[in-house]
Amino acid sequence: IGVTHTKNRARVYHGILQKGHKFLKYIVVVKCGLPHEATASAKPGNRGKRDSQLILMGYYNRIHYGRELTELDSAVQRAMVDLNLQADMVRFLMAIDADTRVDTMSITHMVYGMDKKEKVLALCGETKVDNKASSWVTMIQVFEYYNSHHLKKAFEAAFGCVTCLPGCFTMYRIIADDGTPLLPGDPVLYEYSRNDVETLHEKNLYHLGEDRMLTTLLLKHFPDRSLTFIPEAACWTIVPHTFKILLSQRRRWINSTVHNMFELLRVNTMCGVCCVSMKVVVFIDLVATMILPASYCYAMYLLFLVFFRDLPVSTVLLILYGIIMGVQVVVFILRSRWDYIWWFFIYFTVGLPVFYLILPTYSFWNMDDFSWGKTRAVGGSGANNAADGDDDEDDEKEQLYRDDDESYDSRQSGYSRDSRRSRGSQGSGGSQSYDSRSYRSRDQGSVRSGRSERSGRSSRDGSSRINF
Repeated sequence: IGVTHTKNRARVYHGILQKGHKFLKYIVVVKCGLPHEATASAKPGNRGKRDSQLILMGYYNRIHYGRELTELDSAVQRAMVDLNLQADMVRFLMAIDADTRVDTMSITHMVYGMDKKEKVLALCGETKVDNKASSWVTMIQVFEYYNSHHLKKAFEAAFGCVTCLPGCFTMYRIIADDGTPLLPGDPVLYEYSRNDVETLHEKNLYHLGEDRMLTTLLLKHFPDRSLTFIPEAACWTIVPHTFKILLSQRRRWINSTVHNMFELLRVNTMCGVCCVSMKVVVFIDLVATMILPASYCYAMYLLFLVFFRDLPVSTVLLILYGIIMGVQVVVFILRSRWDYIWWFFIYFTVGLPVFYLILPTYSFWNMDDFSWGKTRAVGGSGANNAADGDDDEDDEKEQLYRDDDESYDSRQSGYSRDSRRSRGSQGSGGSQSYDSRSYRSRDQGSVRSGRSERSGRSSRDGSSRINF
């Protein structure tokens, strides 16, 4: 596939994790970067979440199309053979963030959803807030998460076109029953691995909104398949607990969402006819997002006139607002989620000015800011230090890669990799087990790992949990 190849190095660890009488085969790819990155960068080898996704997508692409494997592919393939696994028999790919806590039955529900309908290309579950009462910032996000990760996705699933499959909790179908590559297929991989990202629109798509962009590409290239939502599958994630971190996160989310909606409007194969179609829903959502600050200011001005200037209120307006609020309360009652009535009250009283005015205005004003900012870090002090140095690191990386013509821009991604495998990465199957202490930075999606130790114990990493 004709894309610009980029340079990076990685180590591959594999083995069998034992917990009691249960075993889990694992393969860990650690991006360690070029030699000069070890001292010049706080995160050597880090190329972002899209780069990590492309490692897997590129590997399965070359497996299913019979192409020559890269060095990294060969290292992963040897690990698969050692663990007695067949790459061409893997049907599903589950994407989970390191700070995501997954319900024990979620994977079962998602696999059942895939097996039940062969036309389902990908599906996601409901993401809930894990640290609900940490601060007022987390409290106002509880209902907002329920609204965007449950109500909205359930509505979109009725059309078979979920417009955003979150990278923290999504299952993809790698191959169809007839052996046709889906997620790692040439059309998707070619567009998703672009390096020539230059315009403001493209940078918002590929640098800030890779999850949404991948979803859009799946809708574009596989119109006969559906992207759906499984409400029974649930996970919990850690949300920003300070307003500064929330600003940084939502700036990326809002700007990437707006630009991705423009891309969705160009997809002519979404479900529906005329005005009753998913494209109309996307268009209304786009307009509503762009006029959100102005709409909120108008609503506040209207309330001011009603309470202080004795402006008569239209009955139609009262009925409209009553329906908007009442429908959501009815959903809580029907699903027996009584606690969400309290979170809805907090969202309506405290969260509305934040989500309707402050965050959109700040995001639109900083639409040309493509940095990830200081988002939350997962892990120990090392993770915290890495998160604190994000801004400085961006400047360091720009200078670092500007000085090396053959090196790689930290804000670009490709899927051809050089692999350097150390002796410690030679895992083994059978009864031997390796314990890899690792953490994953939430803001860049990169994976770090310390040295591997031979052990029969379970992983001691507290930042990610595995449910057996």
